[in-house]
Amino acid sequence: MDHVDTKKKIRIPCPCVKCVNHISHSVDVVDDHLFRNGIDQTYTNWNKHGETEEPPRNYIYEHNFDMDTSYVVDSTNMNTEMPADAAETVEMVEDIEEKFIGNPEKFRELIEDVEKPLYKGCPNFTKLSAIIQLLNLKSKYGVSDKCFTELLVLIKNMLREGNEMYSSTYEAKKAFKAMGSGYTKIYACVNNFILYRNEYTDVEAGPTCGKSRWKVDEQKNKIYKNIPAKVLWYFPIIPRLKRLFQSKTTTKDLIWHATDRKVDIGVLSHRADSPAWAAIDDKYPDFASEQRNLRLGISADGVDVNRGNWDHSVWPILNAIYNLLPWLCMKRKFIMLSLLISGTPGNDIDVFLAPFIDDLQLLFDIGVETYDAYPQEQFKLRAVVLWTINDYPALGTLSGCPYSGFQGCVVCGEETHCIRLPESNKQSYAGHRRFLPYDYPFRRQKKDIQWTTRVLTLSRTYEWGGSI
Repeated sequence: MDHVDTKKKIRIPCPCVKCVNHISHSVDVVDDHLFRNGIDQTYTNWNKHGETEEPPRNYIYEHNFDMDTSYVVDSTNMNTEMPADAAETVEMVEDIEEKFIGNPEKFRELIEDVEKPLYKGCPNFTKLSAIIQLLNLKSKYGVSDKCFTELLVLIKNMLREGNEMYSSTYEAKKAFKAMGSGYTKIYACVNNFILYRNEYTDVEAGPTCGKSRWKVDEQKNKIYKNIPAKVLWYFPIIPRLKRLFQSKTTTKDLIWHATDRKVDIGVLSHRADSPAWAAIDDKYPDFASEQRNLRLGISADGVDVNRGNWDHSVWPILNAIYNLLPWLCMKRKFIMLSLLISGTPGNDIDVFLAPFIDDLQLLFDIGVETYDAYPQEQFKLRAVVLWTINDYPALGTLSGCPYSGFQGCVVCGEETHCIRLPESNKQSYAGHRRFLPYDYPFRRQKKDIQWTTRVLTLSRTYEWGGSI
C-alpha cells in the first residue's frame, strides 16, 4: 500500500506526444499516456528524467496508425527525449571550442571528419555541405525540429548503406556547436535593466524592477518556469575570428593591407589609408606591429520582421573585417552576426552589448592565442573597433543621446543651436554653420539665414493656400 501511495504522489513530466514534458502527472498516468498516445520522437536525451549522457546515435522509427489518432512509437528505445519546438529549447551540448586552443591538429581532424563525402563516390555533396543546405531550408521555411529529425531519418534510409547523413537535428546542431558555430542564450530582464549573467546568473527576479525572469501570465497570475521573459542571442566572436586563420588563403588575405597593397598618397583606396587607421597605428604601436591584428566595423540597426509591429522587431549587431581586400570586406561570409536583440532596446542597448564588449575588450587589451595555418605558428590575436555603421536614429540609440528636437545633435548635446520654424513646425539647425571655415561657401551671414527662413515660411504659407 505504501508503494502504491508513493507512486500516486510522485509527479514527473509526461513525455507523451500530447504533453511533451509541459505537464506533470503521477507515474501511473504517465504510463497510461505513453501507452495511448506514444512518446514524443524528438525526446532523444532524457534530461527531464535524470539522464545526462548523450542520446543514442541511431534511431529506428516504426509508425503505427489508429483509426482515431496517429502516433509514433519507437520500437527500439522508449527512453528517448527531446522537447518539441513548443517547449523551451534545451542547450544540447556545451561549447567545446576551448578544447582546440593550442591543438590545431584536433581541429583539422574534426573538419576532415565533417567534410567526408556524403556517401562513397558522391560527386556533389560532402557530409557538411549537405547538412548546411538542409538546415538552410529548415530555417527558411520554419520546419520544426521534430519534422526535421524525421526528414533526416528518411533521407538516411533512402541513401546507400554507409552514408554519412546525420540521423537527427540533435546531431546536426552538435556538429555545428563543436566547430564553434553555436550561440549562447542569455536571459534578460523584461524591462532591459540587466542580463542574467555573471553575478545575476541564479537570480529569479530583477534587482531593480523586481520582475520575474520567467514568462508570467498576468491574467492567471501564473509563472511559467524555464520559459524566459526575454532572451538575448549571443554568437561568440572570438572562436570565429580565430577560425579565420585556419585557412591559408584567408590568412594571406587578412594581411594583404600590409604586404600587397599599393599605397597612393592622397588617395583613399583602402581603409588602411584612412586617418582613423593611422591614428590607431600612432597611438598603439605595439598593436600596429602585428600585421594580423584585426580592424573591425560594427553595424547596428533595428529590423522590422513583423510587418510594422515594432514591439516584435529585432536588433542584429554585425561586425565587418576591414583587413581584407576592398572587394572582400563586404562579402557575406566575412560579415559576422554577433548579437540578436529581441525587441527595441532603446537607450538600454548598453545592457545587451555587455557580453560583446567584454570580448572586444579582451581582444584589444590582452589578445587570444591563435594558430595561423599559413606560417604554422601560434600568435596572439588582437582586434580594435574603428567604426560603427548606422543611420542617425541608431547613432542616437548607441550613444544614448536624443537625436531629434532641440538637443538633436549627439555631438553638441545641450549646446545644440536649434530654432523652431513656427509655420512648418520643424526644427532648424542653421546655427551649425559656425563649425565651417570662415570663407566656406555654405557659411552665410545671420541676415542670409533670416532671409532664407522668411522665404521658407512664405512658401509654406503659399502651398497651404494662405495669404501672403
